Amino acid sequence: KRQVNERESKNKNLPTGEIEIIVSELTVLNASVTPPFTIEDNTDGGDDIRMKYRYLDLRRACVRKNLELRHQMTMEVRRYLDSKGFLEIETPMLIGSTPEGARDFVVPSRMNPGQFYALPQSPQTLKQLLMVAGMDRYFQIVKCFRDEDLRADRQPEFTQIDCEMSFVEQEDVIALFEGMAKHLFRTIRGIELTEPFPRMPWSEAMRRYGSDKPDTRFGMEFVELMDVLKGTGEFSVFNDASYICAPGCASYTRKQLDQLTDFVKRSQIGAKGLVYARVQEDGSVKSSVDKFYTQEVLLRLKETMKAVPGDLILIMSGEDAMKTRKQLCELRLEMGTRLGLRDKNKFSLLWVVDFPMFEWSEEEGRLMAMHHPFTHPKDEDIPLLDSNPAAVRADAYDMVCNGVEVGGGSIRIHDPELQDKMFKILGFTGERAPVSYTHLTLPT
Repeated sequence: KRQVNERESKNKNLPTGEIEIIVSELTVLNASVTPPFTIEDNTDGGDDIRMKYRYLDLRRACVRKNLELRHQMTMEVRRYLDSKGFLEIETPMLIGSTPEGARDFVVPSRMNPGQFYALPQSPQTLKQLLMVAGMDRYFQIVKCFRDEDLRADRQPEFTQIDCEMSFVEQEDVIALFEGMAKHLFRTIRGIELTEPFPRMPWSEAMRRYGSDKPDTRFGMEFVELMDVLKGTGEFSVFNDASYICAPGCASYTRKQLDQLTDFVKRSQIGAKGLVYARVQEDGSVKSSVDKFYTQEVLLRLKETMKAVPGDLILIMSGEDAMKTRKQLCELRLEMGTRLGLRDKNKFSLLWVVDFPMFEWSEEEGRLMAMHHPFTHPKDEDIPLLDSNPAAVRADAYDMVCNGVEVGGGSIRIHDPELQDKMFKILGFTGERAPVSYTHLTLPT
């Protein structure tokens, strides 16, 4: 036997590393085969096998930590909203379908063959009933169901903090829920957010970041070149292009640049290709389209982009400018990740405001409500409903944190004439007229 030094026997890398158990007796409560994957934070089990053995996956400390975080947030949300005079009210899950934009999940009724319930996309109609009934501050932490394609931040069923307030304006709503966000950061993460969250109009967010939920933890903003390069070469890529500057990436190899090109061409982004320009150490510019442009033109590009030696200018172009901006946004986020600029321990919050009231649908061949048909237009834009509805802005707002939409809402229309005009613009006339909302009116 060897005398073990107490200091040597401790393992500070383990939560129980300072505890040593000497077994004198062992009782096996139940026999088990070897688990199909290691019960550790960085497990060797893929998604499929972890979901198959979910009861084992739930034992992992990182999963438990997420459940504890969700519990803490739920409790703090309830405390905060209760302190602000809100009532938590539960609403039914089996309801009638309402025209809210997404596809409903439907549930057949056994007692009424051929008829169906719908699962709520959100408790929209139900909370309006509560508002009309005089429950002027309502909330619930509620399940919502949407039969639509999967997204990175959206599943067929998800949970949202659903709230409604009567006789308020946009500023009232923003102030209350900005306060809730600050409360959650303070009580759960110990982070004190003292400054008001920045406000950014939707048009500015799209111009600077190509996204209505921009990640503002890092720069690499889009640059407006206007007519600086338009018509200066044989290659038309610069005529209607969008640009970003990746700092310190001029040293990228051809293989790395090919990987970026493959990234933007993949189906989720669907771009045709990628043009790049390296700013050399001597200040000259070397690009993938050198044969189409003189060095003088490329130097003007560098100056307009405010690029310095060692920077890499990335350029994307397409017939649809808005689509190209969204594609370049994905590339910007990818570069931010590769350069380590998206620090998970850094939080950048803002409000995106002044969303468009409508967006054009190629599939439908008509204007569609960007949020929903009950969103109130900005008062100063109401006259445009008759002359230029596509230019109307909405009293709608989203809270964004690190490039993720964490909350949003809008002021509702309460004027029946304005609501009727909104339905007509959306093409809800004649046979397409929406169902009557007689549950919100008194008999005449």
